Amino acid sequence: MDHTLELGQEKLGKLFIKYSIPSIIGMLFFSIYIVIDGIFVGQVVGANGLAAINIAMPFFSIAMAVSIMVSSGANTIVAIELGQGNIAKARQTFSLAFYTLMILSTTVCILTLVFIEPICKALGATLELMPMVKRYLAVLCIFTPVFTGSGLLSGGIRSMGKPTYSMVCTVIGSVLNIIFDYLLVVVWGMGVFGAALASGLAFMIAFIVGFVAYLPRKSTLHFTTCKLDFRKIVRFFYNGSSEALTEVAVAFSTYIFNIVLLMRIGEKGVSAFSIISYVTSLIIAVLLGVATGIAPITGYNYGAGHKERVISLNNLALKVMATLGIICTLGMFIFGKPLILLFAPGDPELIEMTVWATKLYSLAFLVNGINILGSAYFTALEDAKTSALISLLRGIILIFIGILILPQFLGDAGIWLTVFFSEMITLLYTRYLFQKSYRHLRQKATHS
Repeated sequence: MDHTLELGQEKLGKLFIKYSIPSIIGMLFFSIYIVIDGIFVGQVVGANGLAAINIAMPFFSIAMAVSIMVSSGANTIVAIELGQGNIAKARQTFSLAFYTLMILSTTVCILTLVFIEPICKALGATLELMPMVKRYLAVLCIFTPVFTGSGLLSGGIRSMGKPTYSMVCTVIGSVLNIIFDYLLVVVWGMGVFGAALASGLAFMIAFIVGFVAYLPRKSTLHFTTCKLDFRKIVRFFYNGSSEALTEVAVAFSTYIFNIVLLMRIGEKGVSAFSIISYVTSLIIAVLLGVATGIAPITGYNYGAGHKERVISLNNLALKVMATLGIICTLGMFIFGKPLILLFAPGDPELIEMTVWATKLYSLAFLVNGINILGSAYFTALEDAKTSALISLLRGIILIFIGILILPQFLGDAGIWLTVFFSEMITLLYTRYLFQKSYRHLRQKATHS
């Protein structure tokens, strides 16, 4: 049965729930695994283990950005082609994206393993942390094709009209990761090496479960032969550039925060930031779940020429994001400390610093869901340039300006308020872009 037809016909409220809820659940399970991974590492390995993982993350984020660029860009094109009724073309597009992604991921894996020591030094690993950073990064790199391929497979399954199946793939990987984490890190004491190995093995299984969905020939999307179409590959990169830029921005902000914190506070500050990143990942998961969950609906209706449905869906999402932002910020103020205590129960100084910093940092959640939605919305419309501008502003330019200026006036509090500063200014630009897009869509609908 072709489930994609409902994307252009079903009531938007019903579609919103059907696609966003599984996406949120999948994202939450993924983030919960990350949080539990941090708890295990924090309690068994200690603050240095958390710091080592945080230092390793920026490079891996950049490597993942290349793959996310292909995944997001390709699935945008696939959703639009399905909306236009070009199923055969959509299959070829998806297959080309998968083959391209596997080649790129394998290349990234090999290059990282060859140059791993200079990479770790460039990331800022101290002599004390170097062994742990190297072990963690090396194991993750081996599984790069699995991590990156899972994202493409999951997005394609949503485009086929099977959001629940997509969620199941993510949940399987996350639950297995928690189980493997407990065995390898807690029971067998394998440290950060065990944490990385647990992630790789769990998501290899999730990858296989996702891959199975494409094997039946009657599936809306399945693997097929395709031409080496460099023009279309360029479109993958262009359409997914904003999502890749978001990933690069995460790497950049993590790197710049680590450097500033090491200079002003020391390794304790990096440990605090690592805990904040773990805890707040739960909120980011909810916001990303909404934005990515409804992307196939937006893309399909845009391709089918249903412009008013695109606008109505996005307006509904804006209301949901604003409500979630208030709830999530209040939640961090109320439940932040109990969560933080799970990571470093025997370090009162670190706990006190992290609780205070989390309250300042979490103010960003009042508005950043709308900016996340903005980036996803324009990507779904194949307007990569606008989407990338939003990501560039909130993730790199304003972060850099804020972290240079705010601490000069507000002290250490300025570091933790940098993200709030960045998101608030970006919100003004995003609001203008939405209004401009709506006018353009309505004009196209009038002239068509």
